[in-house]
Formats: sequence, C-alpha cells, structure tokens
Amino acid sequence: MFSESLAYNQVKRRAVSARSYRVKIPPTNSTTFNSGQVIQLDLAGNLAGSYYDMSSMYLKVRVAATGNYTLDRAGALGFINRLQISTAGAQIADISRWNVLATSMLDTDSTCEWKAGYGAVMLGTMGDALRGQAVAAGATRVFTIPLVLNPLFNTTPHRLIPGFSLSSIQIRLTLEDSVNCAFSAAANAFTFDEVELCAMMTELSPMAQAQVDASTGGKYNILATSFMNSGAALPNAATRLTANLGFSMSSLERIIAIHRPNATIDTSAAFSLGNRTSATLTQFQYLINAESYPARPVIVDAQGAESTAEMLIADHSLVDFRKGSCFNNGVVGAPLAADACVGAISGVAPEIAKSACFTLGAAAVAGTTAGSASAVLLADRSSNIGTFVIGTDFENGLSVGKSATIYSGISTIASNVQWVAQYTAAPEATTVDFFACYSVLISLDMRGSGVFSVSV
Repeated sequence: MFSESLAYNQVKRRAVSARSYRVKIPPTNSTTFNSGQVIQLDLAGNLAGSYYDMSSMYLKVRVAATGNYTLDRAGALGFINRLQISTAGAQIADISRWNVLATSMLDTDSTCEWKAGYGAVMLGTMGDALRGQAVAAGATRVFTIPLVLNPLFNTTPHRLIPGFSLSSIQIRLTLEDSVNCAFSAAANAFTFDEVELCAMMTELSPMAQAQVDASTGGKYNILATSFMNSGAALPNAATRLTANLGFSMSSLERIIAIHRPNATIDTSAAFSLGNRTSATLTQFQYLINAESYPARPVIVDAQGAESTAEMLIADHSLVDFRKGSCFNNGVVGAPLAADACVGAISGVAPEIAKSACFTLGAAAVAGTTAGSASAVLLADRSSNIGTFVIGTDFENGLSVGKSATIYSGISTIASNVQWVAQYTAAPEATTVDFFACYSVLISLDMRGSGVFSVSV
C-alpha cells in the first residue's frame, strides 16, 4: 500500500454537467410587514433537474423602527418567532419560539469572534457584551438571516432539496412582537420591507438528472434533524415541577431546556429572548413511560458544571476543545480609561471582571443591562442578564450523532414524556421552554405521488 502522497492516479474527477445560479424569491402575501405578521415565501416546484441548496439560503430584510432599539444577542434572528415549512398539505416543520432556540444555540455553538465579525455585519450581533447592536430611531438596517435550525437546512448527511416536486414548498415566518424582539426604553413599532429569500440553485443536465433518477429509482429520501417546542410554567415559589411535554417521534435525540423569568417576557424594557435563569434548579431528569432518563438525576451545582457536561454530551462535543461559546461574557466592571485598548472579546481580558451570568438565579436576572467593555468605569454597565441553558442526550451511543448511515434516538411514539425537576429558595414565576431535537425522514416519490411526504 502506498500513502496518499504517492497515489498519483487518485485525482479529483470532473462532476456531471450542471450549473449553479442564484435566485431571489419575494414574499407571496405582501411587500411590507409589521411585528406579529407572517411572511410567506414559496419555493417553486416543477423545476426539471433543479435542486435547492438550503445551506446557502438566507433571508434578506430591511428593518426600520419608530424609536431607538437594541437587538438581543442573537441579533436579527430575534425577529422571527415561528418558522413553519409545509408542502401539499404536509407539515415538514413547525418550530415555535424559534428565536429563543436560536439565541441559546448561538450562545453554545458560536464564538465571540464570530459574533464580533461576520455576525455583526449580517445579524447585528456583538462579541463583547450580552446584547446586539444598537440602532437609532428612524434608521434603516439591512440584515441577512440564515434560516438555520430546520430540517431542510439540517440534512444528515448534506443533501440538496429537489425542486421538481409537483408542489411548491411554503415557508412561513411569523415575526416576533415588538416588545420581545428587541430592547427599547419605550414602545416601538417595527417595519420590515425589501424582503427577499436568496437561494442557490443547482440545475443538472437532462442526462445527469436521468442518471440520478435511475440510481434512486425515482425515490428521493432525505434524513434530517428537526426541532419541536413545548412549554411549561413554573409557578412562583414552587420547588418542584412535573410537566408533560407531548413529544412523539420515532427518534428523539436530545432535549434543550430553557428557563426565562416571566417578569422579563413581553416587555420591551428587558432583553426578553436571551435572558435565561437557573431558577434555583437543583436537579432534573426526564421520564418516558415512567423510565428515568438519565437513570440518575443531573445535579445543578453553583457553577452548573455537571449540567454543562451533560449538555456537551448531548451536543457530542464533550472533548471538542475547539468548540466555541459566548454565554459567559457578562461584564461586571469596565476597564479604566488607561486600558481603553483592552477588549473583553476573549472573556479573559485583564482588569475586566466577568459576571457569573451562566448561573444567575431569577432574583438577579433583571435582563436590562448587557454590560460592555467600555473605557469608562460605570456601575450601570454591569451585566444582569442570565444565560443558563441545559441539554440532555437520548441517543443510545451507537451513532453518537455523527454517523451518516444510522440514527439511534429513543422512540417516544405513544409515550408519555415528562420533565421532573426540583428547585429551591422559592424561585420566581418562570416560563420553561423545551426544544426536542429529533430525526425526520422527508421523501419524494416521483414514480408515485410526486410530492414530499414526511415521517417522524
């Protein structure tokens, strides 16, 4: 056997005849939108030999507001409350509180450098504070929003989405209410216009498409990962919560749980989407038909060490030492004027005290001040935003979430999935959001119905 450096006959082969081109798809229901309204975008069908590349698709939108506002730390992702995808009456995805999920995923998966660089340009994020960019009243700002966290985007492995179905694919984006999408001192009205869905298309030659069709037998099966939202209410001073989640799918892979204090939801005077609290949580586990997952409760200590390790296991990244995160970037004290050149983007800058934002309880989570690495030492720059989030793994270890050939989540079809948790110190009233991550099979049979069908 020769090493690859000596395998001179192994070279890249030329791809089949095809072309790629960029399209811009306008909404079908209006041209200007306000908070709370729905943007509908249709991906056309009956495009012979054509495929959509969802990983290269983004929403372009221009936003204006009547007053000053500051974005939450997920930036423009916070403008979208609900994402729905359907075709020919079949629901492919329906993710409520999509922006809450997106905020937590950016916290645990992106870096402060990305937020300060590409994210700042596209989404209006910041890398050195627990907030997004500030925008002046009347100013217009153009954002480009990748439509992540949906099954057409999260195909495993990567697949192009056929554009030759006999029915179009409808994408419905429900805009967030004005009091939740951004921080502002007074009531604000948002206007969204110049909306476009920018997509990359790949068109195969008739011969190449015939070869693909022959190899698949006209059946295009796409395995993907999707999310589903369920919620529960933790009453004021309650120290135990058991909630039925209603998750029913053949392969449940993980659940992300988020606690947000009710006092900072539905108010423009707080960073509603990303202000998360530990809610004095002390331990938790799930019950599926009375069987405990994990078998022993996860303990939440003062630093959240065990729950964070479990969250990384659920993300298959416990020992990924290059994994980025930016949830621990709250600033307590800003540097002195002499240290104006020092930034907090790395989270270890000298003379900048970091807040324990990840494990703040509800009483300390006012959600009003993000903190900033300013050159002026001001008390009101101290961060009082919480970032606590937990995740639980439900895969059996055979694929560890990375296999392209098998998936191994737990079946919860006809099962009762419950959250069982204990709290202490009489927590404040809190909303608990659960996001189930699960496998979904999207199929297109061009020898049969000619439209997509979905199996969960």
